[in-house]
Amino acid sequence: MNEKKALPPLDGIRVVDMTQVIAGPFCSTMLADMGAELVKIERAHMGDDTRHMGPYKGREAEDQDYFFANNRSRKSIALDLKERRHQKIAQALVGKANVFVENYAPGKVEALGLGWKKLKAVNPRLVYCSISGFGQTGPNRNRPALDPIIQAASGLMSVTGEPSGEPMQIGAPVADAIAGMNAAYAIVNAIRVAERDGEGQYIDISMQDAMIAALGPRMGQTLNANEQPPRVGNANPLRAPSDIYRASDGQYVSIICHNDGFWSGICRALGKPEWGLDESLRTIAQRTGRRDEVNEMVREVIKTRTADEWITLLDAERVPVSKVLDYGGAHADSQVVHRGLIRNFHHPKSGRIRIIGPPWITTMEETEFFPPPLLGQHTAEVLVDWLGWERDEAEHFAKDVGAEGV
Repeated sequence: MNEKKALPPLDGIRVVDMTQVIAGPFCSTMLADMGAELVKIERAHMGDDTRHMGPYKGREAEDQDYFFANNRSRKSIALDLKERRHQKIAQALVGKANVFVENYAPGKVEALGLGWKKLKAVNPRLVYCSISGFGQTGPNRNRPALDPIIQAASGLMSVTGEPSGEPMQIGAPVADAIAGMNAAYAIVNAIRVAERDGEGQYIDISMQDAMIAALGPRMGQTLNANEQPPRVGNANPLRAPSDIYRASDGQYVSIICHNDGFWSGICRALGKPEWGLDESLRTIAQRTGRRDEVNEMVREVIKTRTADEWITLLDAERVPVSKVLDYGGAHADSQVVHRGLIRNFHHPKSGRIRIIGPPWITTMEETEFFPPPLLGQHTAEVLVDWLGWERDEAEHFAKDVGAEGV
């Protein structure tokens, strides 16, 4: 008896992916990583905005590294959606899909013939997801928003930075990523509902909503005590010691005393067992009440040894600790290497490229990953496979829209 072949969880799910930049592609990549077939609609002759961000230092013009980082494992079809015929092609593709996801300004895709009502009429079981800065409804729905704007509008910047400094944004597009994750989560649930009930579903993801939800575990201070948390730099307002500390070799280590059970271990690792016997420092409340003093005590000791020496000593006491790594150090970290997070691909123009893969290890069947596409690379293939066009007609169309690799 033949064993049934294992398949990725979203095998057989087709996604029309009309997303660009980060939040939308982050969402659709998560779907691809679970086995969904993605067809990305890109603007004819132009493509995703991130194709035109310019190369990083030492890279060539064709090395679209910003685009590469967010667009693996999908096919690209180039369309000019200002043309009625091209709108009809997009609608026909959605008619063959399970999911449509977009992250344009509210109303934009509707003007291009791809609004929720139009597409639901084409495909009654469709899961349709819109991702935008402030959502599809409300007084701010039409305001443009990028990640820094959402960091500001969510309150995140108000609690980030040094106590005496200005509000500061986090140096990565966290609002985009969090919105994308929430969108993927909602889509997978909506697929389940559509399959169970036979009815399509609409999802409205606001980046502002998603960011505030992510901050929720720390917002109780404001929601219930009506108090604004202060900016404390790299310290933790609810823990002490908790900060980054410079070691003798100039590297920084991050240490946090999560609860009172860690305090004595920190004291032993630092060679200061007498601190653990000090009744005035025994509890979190006592130490946070003297946060600056406690952090300075630790800071003076940390500067007497190298970062690696402190990691060894603090690890031995099972204290939460890490060196403050740059991106290169994080990629090369032995744990990251062991987990296989960085994936290598061969790109038809750039050759070997490295991309961060899905952040999970699972007993579920893993999908086959493939490199980010050239602009419109799969236009002819998709028109043939999805819509039944003749090969010659599809290839002629692909050339007309500036598809690469034809």
